[in-house]
Amino acid sequence: MIFKITSTEDDFLKNIYEHSMKDLNVFYEINWEHHTPRIIVVDSREIIDELKGEKTENWVVGWSEQKNIYVLNKDSYEKESNHTYSQEEYVALIKHELSHSFYSILSSGHYKPIWLNEGVAIYTSGQNKFKKKPSSFCKFLEYYENGGSDVYGEAGFFVGGLVEKFGKQKLLALIRELKNVKTKEELERLFDKEYGFNLSYDEINAQKFV
Repeated sequence: MIFKITSTEDDFLKNIYEHSMKDLNVFYEINWEHHTPRIIVVDSREIIDELKGEKTENWVVGWSEQKNIYVLNKDSYEKESNHTYSQEEYVALIKHELSHSFYSILSSGHYKPIWLNEGVAIYTSGQNKFKKKPSSFCKFLEYYENGGSDVYGEAGFFVGGLVEKFGKQKLLALIRELKNVKTKEELERLFDKEYGFNLSYDEINAQKFV
């Protein structure tokens, strides 16, 4: 498959990019100034499918691959997805995908567990404000190796609860230690050591994050 890409000047995207990079540098405590991510705007679902090499669900409007951030063009957002366009949510989408690149640096490229990776991106991008807060947690832990639409409903609120109750440094320490985690069981032991409670829905809900 061959693609032709051209660069463009877009003040709207440039402003989102600059503000997001500034905020994420502060959160992740990374001074990322050189060889920073590139934003690639994709015009259609057909091109998204070709780039990802598979038929994608209509809710997929952005993703990251190393330092390349792909987002669906805002001008075709509603036509090519099942989302309703709003400027505020589009800003958060781009910040979400940029957050994955920062996370990858901190985790030394380890993307598992998916729920933590997505939860941090949701929390740091401010996307929780667009979601209905769950009454309890019951789904997100199932997304360890593979993603899915259900992970987005709970993971951001769980990460937000961790930061608000225990502080940001514990979360950053957990992400840094992922390079030493090989299995789900090792992650559970690391999490218990860091936070003092188990990764089970009973113990998570006992924390009363929601």
